[in-house]
Amino acid sequence: MPELDYLIMESTYGGEQHKELPDDEERFHDIIHQTCVENKGKLIIPAFSVGRTQELVYLLDRLENSGKLPKIPVYVDSPLAINATDIFRLNPQCYDKELVEYMQTDPNPFGFNNLHYTRQVDDSKAINDLQGPAIIISASGMVTAGRILHHIYNHCENPRNTILMVGFCAPYTLGEKIRSKPETIKLFGRELKLKARVEIMDSFSAHADENEMVAFLSNQDKNKLKNIFLIHGEENRQEAFKKRLEEEGYSNVIIPELTESVRLN
Repeated sequence: MPELDYLIMESTYGGEQHKELPDDEERFHDIIHQTCVENKGKLIIPAFSVGRTQELVYLLDRLENSGKLPKIPVYVDSPLAINATDIFRLNPQCYDKELVEYMQTDPNPFGFNNLHYTRQVDDSKAINDLQGPAIIISASGMVTAGRILHHIYNHCENPRNTILMVGFCAPYTLGEKIRSKPETIKLFGRELKLKARVEIMDSFSAHADENEMVAFLSNQDKNKLKNIFLIHGEENRQEAFKKRLEEEGYSNVIIPELTESVRLN
């Protein structure tokens, strides 16, 4: 990034650090094992169709190749996610070094035995009638629309099941409410008991954590950078990140108010 006078910057995970692989991979495996092996339940994962779903499938592929993934069906139940995955497959020139090296032993990081991509509505409905353990990845990631609503509706009252939240959810969305682990949630006009276990793994988020955001700024001239405007974050995250930036020597960090205007010199 060139040196700047002004920067508008996200602050989604101000004050937080994500876990890294292999710690994250091990925790993901533990959640799968407890839900699908010990409890014989289903693991429901709301995930954005582009990026997040492919990251999850890649991690499941790694677990499959290492022999750690239980012999259970895995469903990607989102037509958009399936279309996006097809585009990922066609563009290996965009992969990072780690994935390119991984493909030396597994040329298809988005496919393995027991992985099913579900396009048709009838096939999606049939998933909810399946008996036994399974992993279901479906959109939307904030649980605001899409097929994930039906999967949570059908599985949230079973204590053997787990809902795994894998990224930021905006305030007032159902996903954000589920992250707070309430006793009940409302879906399709019904008040449902949330008996399923709720787990949170924010490290899957496409948004950088605090240390990554600070690293992103590391090539900037602090004397030249006149203002940093923090957006895309809840107020407590913005305040935490502003404090960290000031500790790092950045001055004039601004958290804009709604409708506020700023004149740039």
